[in-house]
Amino acid sequence: MFLGFIIGIVIAYLLTFFNIDQTIIIGVRDLINIDIGFNGYYLAMGIMGGISTVMIGSFLSGLFIAYLFTFVRIDHLIIEGVKEWLKYDMSISAYYLLFGIIGAAASFLEVVRMFLSPLFFVRKGRI
Repeated sequence: MFLGFIIGIVIAYLLTFFNIDQTIIIGVRDLINIDIGFNGYYLAMGIMGGISTVMIGSFLSGLFIAYLFTFVRIDHLIIEGVKEWLKYDMSISAYYLLFGIIGAAASFLEVVRMFLSPLFFVRKGRI
């Protein structure tokens, strides 16, 4: 867990080097109205890495998929769709963060399913 926390901090530093940290900080402010700042950004990335290094990898994969969607202009389609359906004016930073969170949540749910599957297997065998 501690090693994952350190890996999360290192990845946060690398994202800072490529100026992706601002996108994440602004996205958090736009999505949930909390200004986490730089310290909160590093803490959140460290916690995410501490929970699961797979989770932080999936967060980065979600950001990468969002980046690929910008080449075929799907990002504007998603942002406008959210604006029409949910009456929420989403910024491009919130769009990237949303994809990162979806990627991280999907991997987190996969880890939970993996840990819970032996419980259901044993339970099915006894009934």
